[in-house]
Amino acid sequence: MPRWFISVSIAVLSLPGRPANAQSASVRGPISGFVYSRVSRTVRPLFGIPGATHIGSPVLAEVDSASIAPGGEWALIAKGGHFSFMRGLPDLAPVESSPGGLIDAVDRVLWNRDGSYALLYSSSGNRLQRVRLSDTGAIADRPVDLSPWGQATALAIDPAGQQIAFGVAGLGLYLFGVGQSPALLSSMASPAAAAFDGTGQRLYAVDLDRQRIAEFDSGSSALEFASLAQPDAPAVTPVGLAVSGDGRYLMLTDSTAQAVRVYETASRGLATTIPLDFAPSRFEALSPSTFLLNGDNSNEWLLVLDARQLPSISFVPANREDAQ
Repeated sequence: MPRWFISVSIAVLSLPGRPANAQSASVRGPISGFVYSRVSRTVRPLFGIPGATHIGSPVLAEVDSASIAPGGEWALIAKGGHFSFMRGLPDLAPVESSPGGLIDAVDRVLWNRDGSYALLYSSSGNRLQRVRLSDTGAIADRPVDLSPWGQATALAIDPAGQQIAFGVAGLGLYLFGVGQSPALLSSMASPAAAAFDGTGQRLYAVDLDRQRIAEFDSGSSALEFASLAQPDAPAVTPVGLAVSGDGRYLMLTDSTAQAVRVYETASRGLATTIPLDFAPSRFEALSPSTFLLNGDNSNEWLLVLDARQLPSISFVPANREDAQ
């Protein structure tokens, strides 16, 4: 779940140098996702498949920040004091297609599983806004004011883009459908991360106060999915929470432990813990089954969590780009 998106907008974005096209992409191999670098301020494609991937040349440059949908068809790009949606990144020739009425000061963006909906959040304005994305363009809903509840500490949108969950410290976890008012789902004191499964019927949430992952089935009362407490270990600091594309695994990325905990959804048991040699800074879905864990620093290897089967880490060689 990206937490680094900043409040800026875009007017016009251009490709650096000579535009590429879909044919050039086929020569270089399939595109498995896109990565934004804060250092070089570029958006670059990842060519290949997990385990055999390399970074391509920028498709966008001089970008202040970016949040890219799973599959890469859409992105919310920021530049020069304005922000806008872009489409067509997989063709390596993105164009702007953005609705009016977008909320200001967006600093968090979530995507549903297929990238057809984006959920924008402004912490300064404490407003949520759902944006529908299709072949005909982008359509923004009327913003939802969260001021009566407080600052959102956890956000999730279901695969169909019809249900939204948000957590507020000290109050609990709330759930609402499009056009409905938020309803309290659980009074957990410290909701820190949330994620729907592929059906949209099951919701998982990290409860830091009780050091557990709670599970909600079709809006039912909370069940304990897993305990996070470990002897002589500090409390977890979730970077992201997600269910694998096939629904078999729930993955929690913890920056304090520098690890990814992988749970089987059927048994609720811990399947494996994947140690990392760094504190993960991202948990961005490149696809429903692959997630980018880093990418903030120039010339660093990228780590991708590959959850097509039992989740494991694959590596993308460092791109020796010059910081801009």
